[in-house]
Amino acid sequence: MDIEAPFDQFKTLYKDKKLSDYDKPFIKDGVNNPDLFAKQKTKVLFIAKEHNYIGDHDDQTYAADYRVWSKQGIYLQFAHRLSEWAYGLMNNFPPYEQLTNKNKHEALQSIAFINVKKASGNASANPEHICQYIIASQSLLHQQITTISPTLIVCCFRYDYYVEILFDIKMKRANSNAYSLGKWDNMDIINFYHPSARKNKKVLYQQLAEAYQHII
Repeated sequence: MDIEAPFDQFKTLYKDKKLSDYDKPFIKDGVNNPDLFAKQKTKVLFIAKEHNYIGDHDDQTYAADYRVWSKQGIYLQFAHRLSEWAYGLMNNFPPYEQLTNKNKHEALQSIAFINVKKASGNASANPEHICQYIIASQSLLHQQITTISPTLIVCCFRYDYYVEILFDIKMKRANSNAYSLGKWDNMDIINFYHPSARKNKKVLYQQLAEAYQHII
């Protein structure tokens, strides 16, 4: 299967339905490094809302593809948190202090990452727009996720209604309110914070470790 072909379908769908931001820069995503991903016992797919297009900063190395960006290094707070969480999930969460930039970068390349809205947005996603994109492109998103074939999905939505709309499931929220758990097509799902959440990075790492313990 041509892994690039669905992106044309997404673009056509966005334009035909005249979804908000359909004409904004389109950002590709998927498995960052297929060889490294295939070697992982826990194959992690992170799902977020949309790309925060920040103009000139993006334009310095603008590839419009998360798979390319992941190879260039750890990019801003977003990628630092994502790489820490990825390393923890794939290595049974060793102490946070043991993480290094080298193993964080390898972990970042060893995951899959997608946005449900591949047309760029900004720092504050519009909930109505995100829901419109999920509903309109649900079947294409399911196709992309199934092709990636993860063993674990980590949604970075914080709020469960995005997950429940995307997967037509009911999530179960933890007593701590830090995360929720669910399952779709035999894949475990954790819904957690966004990597850019303004929370202590070590606390986030520990909270995701707690969520992971409930599914292994």
